[in-house]
Amino acid sequence: MTVRLPKDEDKHISGSQDIARIMQKILWRQNKFHRNKEYFWTIGLNINNDIEFIELVSIGNQNRNIVSPLDILSLPVSKKCTKIILCHNHPSGNLQASEADLKFTERIRKASSILGIELLDHLIITESNYLSI
Repeated sequence: MTVRLPKDEDKHISGSQDIARIMQKILWRQNKFHRNKEYFWTIGLNINNDIEFIELVSIGNQNRNIVSPLDILSLPVSKKCTKIILCHNHPSGNLQASEADLKFTERIRKASSILGIELLDHLIITESNYLSI
């Protein structure tokens, strides 16, 4: 599902802080009940680091989200994006990356590289902070 960029945000991304701020605003759009779930997004960028799309790939439960490389990479491939950023939230507020988060990030890095897509970052966000993996 494609997600709208907040109206007060620019499409150009200069770094992790920009995308974290945007994604936190998107997370805040959800009502309090739904913010207690784990969301996983793929953000597609063009060669100039302008956002081409933000896609909600999956909604999980409070501490788990099941996502496959196909789920993540199908839209960037079809839109011919050269770069992607992954983002998911931790409803618990804990910003520590799990071993599963780290392994999954490396798996996507390898898969996207084969397709000629650069994985720029994987962010974990909470309502007030973020971690760049």
